[in-house]
Amino acid sequence: MSVPMLSVRDLRTSFFSQRGEVQAVRGVSFDVHPGEILGIVGESGSGKSITCMSILRLLKSSGRIMGGEALFDGRDLFGLDEDAMRDLRGNDIAVIFQDPMTSLNPTLTVGEQVIETILRHRKVSRAEARARAIELFELVRIPSAAKRLKSYPHEFSGGMRQRVMIAMALSCDPKLLIADEPTTALDVTIQRQILLLLKELQSRLGMAVILITHDLGVIAEVTDRIVVMYGGMVMEQGSVRDLFAHPRHPYTQGLLSSVPDLRDDTHRRLTPIPGSPPDMVHPPAGCPFAPRCIHAMNQCAQAMPPLFTTATAPALAAGQGARCWLHHAEAPAVPGVNAPALEEAV
Repeated sequence: MSVPMLSVRDLRTSFFSQRGEVQAVRGVSFDVHPGEILGIVGESGSGKSITCMSILRLLKSSGRIMGGEALFDGRDLFGLDEDAMRDLRGNDIAVIFQDPMTSLNPTLTVGEQVIETILRHRKVSRAEARARAIELFELVRIPSAAKRLKSYPHEFSGGMRQRVMIAMALSCDPKLLIADEPTTALDVTIQRQILLLLKELQSRLGMAVILITHDLGVIAEVTDRIVVMYGGMVMEQGSVRDLFAHPRHPYTQGLLSSVPDLRDDTHRRLTPIPGSPPDMVHPPAGCPFAPRCIHAMNQCAQAMPPLFTTATAPALAAGQGARCWLHHAEAPAVPGVNAPALEEAV
């Protein structure tokens, strides 16, 4: 595999409040390779968005990066001064935020906002920046591109505003695009259009993409690999094929069981995950998912499991990892987790 474009190692981020230190991200590590789409999935509060905001150094004033490193093209993002970081954001690394209505300035035309972004990072004339904005609007399939440059955000639908955000993010040909819940509040038809547009643009432009979402179904057909987060940690990671066909962490299995499968004609009832996410002011000493896990053992509550890989856990596929004590060599056999399930055996 190619050398990672982005390499995150042991990232730890906390927020400080009157209740104490909220440990939002606890030792997260992953790589993003050139030209791939990496999905980061988890429930609200799992730490997925904070992980990426930490990489971009866009945390609120109460947030602080407590440790770890993030190397982008060999440069330590946490060691750059603020001017260098501002030059990097929007240029080499671009981001699409959750809600385009609050991300766009309502007092400026959408064209002006895209043009400003281009002028901030590129030494071009205003006329050249405007021509580039029209080209970008056409690229993301906004009809009557030149005319719509003069429109204000409230004159666009939710899906069209998201296309404006994508155009703005692509304005300086980034190497890495971070899309933070880009389909939130959009209906399912528009969601699919936006996701397929992102995949098409990624393939055409050759950039890498991090797609953040709470919905495994959203990223099934657009990502190459998936990182599953819970309690501020990576619970499982691997290729889309491996995680959907053979998920090896009970949390990933729970997420999949709560998503309807339109191909299943047996009218299977959806199975919700019982319980609530952990309190990150007082995170558990062991596996954060243990109180909600149907396979939990005494060991799960007492010590944090490592991220097992195929080198030590034969049930895992190449490149797959799972943070679960059931993958320890002395763990009991559990079908579907560390032993073949009935449907796998036949």
